[in-house]
Amino acid sequence: MIQHGYEMDFTSQRFGMIIYGAPGIGKTTLALSDGFGGANTLLLDVERGVGRVNAVHRMNASVLTAGTYEELLEDLHSQEARAVNTIVVDTCGAMVDLIKDWAFRTKPEARTKEGTWNNMKGHGFVKSEIEGITRYIKTVLNKNVIYIFHSDEKADKDGNPIQRLRCEGSFKNTVWTGIDFGCYVQMLGGKRVACFSPQDDFFAKGCHGIEGQIVIPDLKPGQPNDFVAKLFAKARANMQAEQDALAPDLEQYTKAMDEVRDIIAQVADPMTATAAAKYIPTMTHALTSKAEASAMLKEKTKSLGLQWSREADMYIGISEVK
Repeated sequence: MIQHGYEMDFTSQRFGMIIYGAPGIGKTTLALSDGFGGANTLLLDVERGVGRVNAVHRMNASVLTAGTYEELLEDLHSQEARAVNTIVVDTCGAMVDLIKDWAFRTKPEARTKEGTWNNMKGHGFVKSEIEGITRYIKTVLNKNVIYIFHSDEKADKDGNPIQRLRCEGSFKNTVWTGIDFGCYVQMLGGKRVACFSPQDDFFAKGCHGIEGQIVIPDLKPGQPNDFVAKLFAKARANMQAEQDALAPDLEQYTKAMDEVRDIIAQVADPMTATAAAKYIPTMTHALTSKAEASAMLKEKTKSLGLQWSREADMYIGISEVK
């Protein structure tokens, strides 16, 4: 379906998100916060770590614990996967290992002549498969997708510690493409904080008004685990507010363009072309109406063989130009 940008509705927008941080920081619990107790969420528990999540925060989640990549794909194409709103991959590093095992078993090119893992060709299969899964979740299933990574501490060129995604191959870099939010979860001042703005020592990504450092509430008994639900709701509201704010300008744009089309239709000679050229800038314009009107007049006068004369301050026929 083709829509004009001003016709779009973002009230049910889906998002892609990366959550990464040190083991034990609460990444899985955070990822399961798009519904009470993980409701409407499918957790691809590739790392088999869901048991570490408090039972109340995972009780309503659908959990996929495939032992092979083939099983994971089968479940991902099931009706259960189509029924949820959000799919969580925990962790992407573990899923890479699962796909490596599949590629090693089924793709001769992923093995060397000696029968060992072929890094170059093998990781090509891994990257292709993960990118395919991402496209399937986001475009075919139309779901939110949340990728969980452990953080990997490296050293920059000056020896300072920096945090990166722990994952083999180039996927740890390409996964940021197409992702709406990426947060590094760390402890600051005794509080867990989701950092959505990049710093010198870690990557992060924010948009739609989600940025900076956001404190993750400590979950007391009976307190809902709804961090991601509120985050997504705020982003949708911000997107829709931006859209709604265009309404007055859009109304004036439509009015101006209707008038411009009528004026251009009446341009037939140097006199009417000159009148149009002098009137159009005085109109009340909005958005791109002035630029579009100028382009439409230029095209019309060109088709009529007219050219603007600075000396005469009017359009004249090209044959009259000396």
